[in-house]
Amino acid sequence: MEKKKLKVLFPFVEAGLGHIMTEKSICDAFEKKYGQYFEIIRTNFYNDIGTKSAHKFEKFMCDSVKKYNKFNVLGYLSTFFLKLFGMRISSMMTMKYRIKGAYKDSMNYIESINPDVVISTHWATNYYAWHMKKRPYTVMYVPDCHINAFFRYYSDLTLVYTKEGLQKAKKHVTRFNDDNLKLTACAIRDDAFKINLSKQELRKKLGHDDKFTIYITDGGYGIGMAEKLSELLIKEDLNVSVIVVCGKNPELYQKLKNIKTGKNISFYPYEYIPNAIEMIASSDIYFGKSGNGLMEAAYFNVPIVITHSANNIEKRIADHYVKYIGDAVRIFDSTKCLDLIKNILNNNSETYDRLKNVVIDKNNFGGEKIADLIFEELNKKYHIK
Repeated sequence: MEKKKLKVLFPFVEAGLGHIMTEKSICDAFEKKYGQYFEIIRTNFYNDIGTKSAHKFEKFMCDSVKKYNKFNVLGYLSTFFLKLFGMRISSMMTMKYRIKGAYKDSMNYIESINPDVVISTHWATNYYAWHMKKRPYTVMYVPDCHINAFFRYYSDLTLVYTKEGLQKAKKHVTRFNDDNLKLTACAIRDDAFKINLSKQELRKKLGHDDKFTIYITDGGYGIGMAEKLSELLIKEDLNVSVIVVCGKNPELYQKLKNIKTGKNISFYPYEYIPNAIEMIASSDIYFGKSGNGLMEAAYFNVPIVITHSANNIEKRIADHYVKYIGDAVRIFDSTKCLDLIKNILNNNSETYDRLKNVVIDKNNFGGEKIADLIFEELNKKYHIK
């Protein structure tokens, strides 16, 4: 008699698009390598629940990210109170009482799926899984560099991709040990490994001019320095290519799309692009807010300028690239960003020379190693093969 396959649930949640990207990276790799052993279930969690309260809860999380990027003082206050009240109280108040009916609808939905394993990259779905009547095996992949209070909530296996995040968690959080907290790879999307073209070849493929290329982004929601820096570059009419990805900010895209440019600059504004990885790989420098998008620039050895941090979580992500990897600097002023670009073009930037010479360990990227680690732990528990 054939052994019944375990149900493995991959719930996708939007609250900053990095959660979706990392979930997809892990899910794709896990299904490709080990799908034969499991019943793999993907769900756009709150959208598939389909109730008003579920949509309101996801909107609340997205709106919070946008608000913290516009007013980072609120972001820093939020993470301060998160730390002050701690894991259990903060999680309970947010999950059960922030949006009426959302917790009940979410629990009913996940109970209806009845998974044996839940692999999350967002703390909300891990919380629901832990509170199921028949609790599944829970895996929490932390897409940030450190484990904040929401991500510290109980799970059978918590995965972190930075050594400093692992060390800090083990040192300061009593619930973690060598069995339930492990170091793993950085969950970059699989498309990164398929790119084998040079920058020049990528620019030709994209239809961009082959010259010094600047990539600018403000994250998925397009809130930050992109507009101001673009305007300064256009005003200077430098002999560069500028790629601006506006994310889910149609007003910014329309404004930049219709802006007049000079004869020297090549200007390429884009709306939200699910996969801009070829554009990043074609670039010579990356300007963007702190967040999970930095990992793709790091993978392609593109020097990074971090232009904004919305809260302590994003500050620690920035610290990882600035202090531990060394391929990034912080510049929160658009005029100073312009000065850096001018110095680079004049071959007069020690900062840029230092950043581009950082050697990245590319073996520490990809969903496949994460999938291997998860399967190894599941095999120990369920004797799959």
